[in-house]
Amino acid sequence: MTRTFDGLNFDFPPTAAQIVELAHQHRRNLDEAVFHQDIHLGNFCLLQRKRVYDFTRDLDKQQRKDFYGVYNGELLRIADDDELHPQDAERGVGVFAIVLVLAIIALVLYFAVIKNIVG
Repeated sequence: MTRTFDGLNFDFPPTAAQIVELAHQHRRNLDEAVFHQDIHLGNFCLLQRKRVYDFTRDLDKQQRKDFYGVYNGELLRIADDDELHPQDAERGVGVFAIVLVLAIIALVLYFAVIKNIVG
């Protein structure tokens, strides 16, 4: 049995090579969508993942797990490294920075407001 999904023909269940080709097709679709101002990338990616989800509903649990293992692994493999936004920058603001900002705010409030009220 074969099925067509995003212009590609798939055996059912799909082979690893077919899943890899789908990941590459989705990457090309994303690359093209980046240059269209009328497309919201978040919605585009959610729609694409939803279509993949709907496609995999006919697979049994193990086949679905294998599909996503190959699909997600290939997407990670072909992803571009973003040197401007490294992964370790996603940790957020450090505790030291928060304490420093709060101390500066406290000093400003003290000299601007409290010192004038007391003295």
